[in-house]
Formats: sequence, structure tokens, C-alpha cells
Amino acid sequence: MKVSSFFKSVVKSVAVMAIVAGVSASAAVVEGKDYVVLEKPIANAQNTIIKVYSYDCPFCYKYDKAVTKPVMAKLPDMKFTPYHLATKGVFGKYGSEVAAVAIVKDEAAGTSLLDDNSNFKKSKFALYKAYHDKKERWGGDASKAENVDAFLKTALDAIGMSKAEFEAAVKDPKVQELLTKWGMDNNGDAYSVAKIQGVPAFVVNGKYLIKTSSIRGIDQMVNTINELKAMN
Repeated sequence: MKVSSFFKSVVKSVAVMAIVAGVSASAAVVEGKDYVVLEKPIANAQNTIIKVYSYDCPFCYKYDKAVTKPVMAKLPDMKFTPYHLATKGVFGKYGSEVAAVAIVKDEAAGTSLLDDNSNFKKSKFALYKAYHDKKERWGGDASKAENVDAFLKTALDAIGMSKAEFEAAVKDPKVQELLTKWGMDNNGDAYSVAKIQGVPAFVVNGKYLIKTSSIRGIDQMVNTINELKAMN
């Protein structure tokens, strides 16, 4: 799924810059303006902040560089739960597989996904930097095995994992459970959320999608999340 309009791009750019600048607001949240109630809530998401993202989304990269970690640091009672969007980006399917493998590996080791040394964060930023900073496109055709291998190598080298180890890890039932939940096409939770306003998309307790265009500062985003959390 692509963010198609120039207007949406401008709105998101302004929102990111406002958050980084630390602009804040204290007004109570308003449905339709600050958040949307999901028609199909995400199950088993109490006390979570779900972030739907894609490796090829520039706004996702900006949020992860400057917003996600400081926001979560102010919400110690909330769990950060990332969902990679497989339907966005030429190599979106493989981006989801890498993310799921890294998450399961980190959870088994008891490592926070927000930790700079986590497999999830290292592999995610390796793809972000290659795609957005270095303009890497890995051949631009996911139907060719050598291009898929090049994409995977970018992420796997960052976490010291071989292709054989990755292929074995993808078969792990916990990895497959994540991939099924996120969805590898238009039938998963990641797509059902992202289709509303694009990515990044932040969902509180599986029910409330924050309208990123309304966010004007890290503290205000935290306040919005706290207000939405209290609505349950």
C-alpha cells in the first residue's frame, strides 16, 4: 500500500517535524480529529502500542529515529509491538519475515525491541539506512532470487545471521504466528490498520488508531496515548 497523495506526505512531514521540535498541546482527544476507533479491533492488545511500519516508508524511518523510543520511555506500563507491512515495498514480504525472525530471537533472549543492540532494531535500521540513505534498491525485482538474497543480506549481516539460519528460523511456529497475524497480503491486521491513513500507524490497546497529523509533540503524543488507554 502506498501513500498516494502529496497532501498526505506534507501533513506527515509537518507532524514529524513538530514532534521532533517538541511542540506540545494539552487539549483532550477528539474522535475523528485525534484518533479513529477501529471497526475491527486487534485481539490480545491490551496495554500495547502497536506500530505498523514498512522498511521503505520515509516517515516510519523518521519516527523510529526521533520519536518512537522517547515516547515509549514515558510509557513504562505499555508494551511496544511492531507490525511490518508486507504489502508495501518491493521486498515487503521479506521485510516482514526478517522482522518476525528478529523479534522472536529478541524475545527468546529477553531483549527489548527498543534496545539499540536488539536484533529487531539492528536489522530494521540496516534496511532503513540502505533504502533511504544509500538509495539501495537491491535490483528492484523481487522475482529474482539474487535480488532477494541481496535484500536479506543487508538485514542479516547486521545481526550476524546466515541465510541458512534465517531460512530455518522462518519456519519457527512463533515466527509463522506473527506473520499470519500481520498478514502477508490484504487479510492481516497490519494492512487493515495501514489502509486507513498509511504508515506509520500507531494503535493503542488494539482499538484506537492515532491520527498522526494531529500530533504536535512527544509529550502530547504521550498524553494522547494515556487518554486513549483510559477509555478502555
